[in-house]
Amino acid sequence: MTRVYTLYRVSSAGQVDHDDIPMQRIACQEYAQTQPDWEIIKEFYEKGVSGYKISADDRDAIIQIKNDAAARKFDILLVFMFDRLGRKDNETPFVVKYLSSQGIRVISVKEGEQRFETPVDDLLNYIRFWQASGESAKTSMRVRTRQQQITLEGHYRGGLVPFGYDAVELGRVNKKNKPVKDLRINPEEAAIKVKIYHMIVDEGYGTHRIANWLNDHGIKTKRGTTLWRDTAVRAMIGNPIDRGQLHMGDTLSEPIEALRIIDDQYFYKAIELIHSRSNDKRDESNVPLRTDAGGLLTGFIYCASCGQRMCINHCRNGKRGPENRVYQWDVYRCYRKLNSRNTCNGQSTYRADRVEEAVVGVVREFFSRVKRLPEGKQLQAAMKRERTAQQKALRDAQAAVEKAAKAVTALEEEAVKALTGESKLDLGIVNQLMPRKKADLEAATREYDRLRELIENEAQRLQEKQEKLQELHHWADIFDNATRQAQHMIIAGLVERVDVGNGYDIQVKLRISATQFFEPDKETETMDKVS
Repeated sequence: MTRVYTLYRVSSAGQVDHDDIPMQRIACQEYAQTQPDWEIIKEFYEKGVSGYKISADDRDAIIQIKNDAAARKFDILLVFMFDRLGRKDNETPFVVKYLSSQGIRVISVKEGEQRFETPVDDLLNYIRFWQASGESAKTSMRVRTRQQQITLEGHYRGGLVPFGYDAVELGRVNKKNKPVKDLRINPEEAAIKVKIYHMIVDEGYGTHRIANWLNDHGIKTKRGTTLWRDTAVRAMIGNPIDRGQLHMGDTLSEPIEALRIIDDQYFYKAIELIHSRSNDKRDESNVPLRTDAGGLLTGFIYCASCGQRMCINHCRNGKRGPENRVYQWDVYRCYRKLNSRNTCNGQSTYRADRVEEAVVGVVREFFSRVKRLPEGKQLQAAMKRERTAQQKALRDAQAAVEKAAKAVTALEEEAVKALTGESKLDLGIVNQLMPRKKADLEAATREYDRLRELIENEAQRLQEKQEKLQELHHWADIFDNATRQAQHMIIAGLVERVDVGNGYDIQVKLRISATQFFEPDKETETMDKVS
């Protein structure tokens, strides 16, 4: 009896669904039946395994076949075509040769037996898999190009359906006139997604808290489970499909309003906030890591005496008030004062309600003045003033470049004269001065280039100022009726730090000056003095 192993492989799930493996199996069995004394004793199945992308060292079937070949457990390896063994031109030919060196015959139903009796056989073996590798690469390129084209056309190309959408047949057909699916908004999931974006932007939720919220409310993932992880939330937020764009890698379709779930302001702000919470961005971020800690100022309140960050604590005493209730209140504590009294001469604690009331008063005053200032004309005037100042700075920078360039040229000319004896200046002095003058020229050139680029990007800066001004007006509109967590986020976006000293001396430093947006006048001067 001649012992035969067979190997069947398809590289994609689609091929599995289209019965490619049964076709290979039938062909191999029929071929074996035509050979005297052949008996198939073991069959290997590889479903969805790419012979081009996956190494033979990572394929369990190939590993087992090689081990059994070394142990002489079979005599023939039968495949439908040799490319079922793989398509890697720098690897698969040597797998075939290894099997042959172990006395195993390698036979293809369609292509016959691969022999290694002459150097020509080695060359043909390599050429066969080199061609297979090239065909696989070209096929992959064609498929990718077609998928990119489908994406640019604004059509769903398959795969896992994003949360917030359903894949349904809307009448579109493919080249074979078979119906294909497109995306459509799922109203219930879309409402949840909108809430998630608002929780991130307005209330400071992180991905971990959102995952817990989804799990607590029993909301199912697209895979049908009720287990959300922060990694899944992070992957979901910022998917271009939420603003109506289908994507494949860097390929994006034009926005399709029928598929839009969230507006651009919340979409990009949520991405920015999630990114700012990463470990490498925390030090430079103004976003509070938590907005559920209880204090409106947690994360940016400091002891004025020692500069130590302060935290919120709950206090209570044994006295009972009306209805037999225990008195309790929140305080901001200075860690350094509590741990080592000699290193801080400030108070140990400050009533949270008293400090927060003062800061909220500053915020409300800022918002009331912002809302009274006209937007368009004043913003344009401020940009004009800024442009005038920058153009003057550019002229000064150009003069500095010209002056530095003349100094370098003069030194170069003096060096030539010193070499020819025409100058009495010592060459050593010239060589000492040259690096400094060249450094001055480089610095002046960099400053000139920076200012020129700044002026050229005026439209972009105007757009950024307009967006920030819109955000300020939005904050002003919702602040009084916002949740405590949302107020925490708004204050963190507006206030850089709060310093509290003895006797409740409270200093509030704003991140934003009114003169960044408006022409100076009495209103804006008063507004800036508030900080």
